[in-house]
Amino acid sequence: MTYDFVSQITSAWHPAFQSLAFLSLIPVFIMTRYLVVTGVFFAAASLLQKKAPSRRLQPQPFTREQIIREIGYSFSSAITFTAVVAAIIGMTQAGWTQIYSDPAQYGLWWFWLQIPVALLIQDFYFYWMHRAIHLPGFYEAAHKVHHLSTNPSSFSAFAFHPIEAVLEIGIFFVLIILMPLNVFALGITALLSLIYNAYGHMGYEIMPRFIAKSPIGWVLNKSAYHNQHHRTYKYNYGLYTTIWDRAFGTFHPDAEALYDRATRPPENKESPAGTVTA
Repeated sequence: MTYDFVSQITSAWHPAFQSLAFLSLIPVFIMTRYLVVTGVFFAAASLLQKKAPSRRLQPQPFTREQIIREIGYSFSSAITFTAVVAAIIGMTQAGWTQIYSDPAQYGLWWFWLQIPVALLIQDFYFYWMHRAIHLPGFYEAAHKVHHLSTNPSSFSAFAFHPIEAVLEIGIFFVLIILMPLNVFALGITALLSLIYNAYGHMGYEIMPRFIAKSPIGWVLNKSAYHNQHHRTYKYNYGLYTTIWDRAFGTFHPDAEALYDRATRPPENKESPAGTVTA
């Protein structure tokens, strides 16, 4: 574990400085991972603008001011996430969580199964949390910052007000108390969450139709769906799936049409994807 590695290097230091050394690495790691993942999706969006502009979900381009704002708020979120990670480490050392380090402790079958289980629990949590922060009062206090990007780029994946940042990462408090979670599987879960978040905010649709139109694709959330949420400020509250939006009547009636307009061959399109106003 990173914590053990840092402890060995700083073993001769005062405990307070050991903790400070470790905590200083957390935001660096979080921001590095964020910039790499979101940068890849932003580069993909830039390439699509040249090679397949029809996959663009809104007509207006990303702006320099927008990108700077999104990265700035994401840096703020990284600091908030650091505080939460520090709290989780403290809770684990106190024996209050079910985090474990040896992948074989609960069997390799559970090591791999816990990842989709954690993602599904997070998906359910996110749906209701997301709907809650759209309520009057909560929206202005916590969620308005994220919706400053009505045409979001991948860099907006972590662009949260500190209150929302705590709510977003709060699911990990639930997970580490609810069930045994391997520290490496927890890291994989967090990485997959960032990747899907960056995809959902990239402003272009890249999910292949053979996946999107399959039974599995029917329940998968798509970039088109979440982009639609940023324009309408309602509907499509899900993270990874559309299960809860479909079950509770918050799936936008034109969501599938927007996906279709963005992914059909240009000669079959009646209008550019960016002209969809629903």
